Amino acid sequence: MRRSINVVLALATLLFLAACGTEEGFVEPILVPKGFVRVFNAVPDSTTLRVSVDNLTQATLNFSEGSAFFNILPGLPRKMEVFHFPDGQRELLLDRRLTVPTDTQATVIIAGTINSPVVLEIQNAPSTDTPADYTEVQIVHAANSLSAEVGFLLVQDNDFSAPTTVLLGQFTESLTLNPSSGERYELFAVSSLPATGTAPTDAQILWRSGSFDLPAKSRAMLVLTDYFGPEGKGVRVANLSVTGTQFFVLEELPAAIRAINTLPDQGPIDIFFNDELFAANVTFNEMTDNILTDLRGQLTLKLTPTGDATTILAEATPTVEQGNFYTLTITGLSTDTGPSLALTPEDNRNIATRFVLTGTHASPSSGLLDYYFVAPSTSIENASPRSFNNSLLNTAGMSFEQGSYDLIVTDAGTKDIVFGPLAVELQNDKIYRFHLTDATGGGLPIQIVLEDDFN
Repeated sequence: MRRSINVVLALATLLFLAACGTEEGFVEPILVPKGFVRVFNAVPDSTTLRVSVDNLTQATLNFSEGSAFFNILPGLPRKMEVFHFPDGQRELLLDRRLTVPTDTQATVIIAGTINSPVVLEIQNAPSTDTPADYTEVQIVHAANSLSAEVGFLLVQDNDFSAPTTVLLGQFTESLTLNPSSGERYELFAVSSLPATGTAPTDAQILWRSGSFDLPAKSRAMLVLTDYFGPEGKGVRVANLSVTGTQFFVLEELPAAIRAINTLPDQGPIDIFFNDELFAANVTFNEMTDNILTDLRGQLTLKLTPTGDATTILAEATPTVEQGNFYTLTITGLSTDTGPSLALTPEDNRNIATRFVLTGTHASPSSGLLDYYFVAPSTSIENASPRSFNNSLLNTAGMSFEQGSYDLIVTDAGTKDIVFGPLAVELQNDKIYRFHLTDATGGGLPIQIVLEDDFN
């Protein structure tokens, strides 16, 4: 009887609460106020930067990468810390107090150098009602390599009779342009503004965007940053979108692609992009030179035996972005259903405080692999791998102190050595890459192809 009464009382309480929820004066759940923050890494000699707010990691950024917006509690100072990783060890680069009003979007740009970082902070209040064709373009000069003022010209339909122009000093917080929305705009970064009504000369042009559209009621944040891609050092402009960093699709920068054939039992191959011959007669364990190309977007890739364009060994649709270096790795055995491919972007910045080291597993006869770098003539018995559980076509980046090492490769999770020891010398400001491959004809022992500053 007591149990029945308890149940009835519980049900009555629930009905009472439900009824109260529909009464006048019932308070709906309170919306928690928010501020929004994104961070962009414009430090040209940085390793990866890790950004935390109130001890919570919010973004991990390579150079010229930006985060999406993340939420923080607004109105109060929040502790923001930025860490970098010289020699693979975490060190604090900078800290600051960050206060963002409710519903405001804050953009934090980390510029300067590792030894002298500069923080630029731009806060944008929520957009209000504006004319239908209103747009907003904010520009920031964050290029460490250009201490002088940089001019910017925004023109439409290649009409230089009345361009929108600004001059920006280095590490200027931002300047805002308000052009009308429309199509076929182009932005130029120039060393000096040309005479009124004239186009800039090739000698004046530092960078140009190619044609793009400005949608109505849009707000663009553009950052001039350093560039280390194909065709040498320079500058380019990054577009910080809501979801991350984008670059102008038609900007006049090439991509660079090199290829390595690690097919041990196939023979030489030809490589086609969009049905055009890209690299011919690439032999086993041969790495081609970087080939500059204006190809961009999703491509059609085909592999054929050399001289036999009708026999397709493999097809793929990789994506190439302008301004990047790539290595195309091709591996597999003739007994497989077909070769396996990976197009991997590469960071070719020489940085005084660290070296670049990557290893690619391209041995189809091997399982998962662990990579050790130990002091010369040292056993790995009590050592930990620098990179572990590497699967086929995985490219692993590693970072630690410069010096003399033995490279040793084992089957993953074991101390069973399948390659090495190989003596190597690793120095900061250098780039080292290697591929592990099968022996000629397929199978073990594992071979190694040493690239870049290993040679």
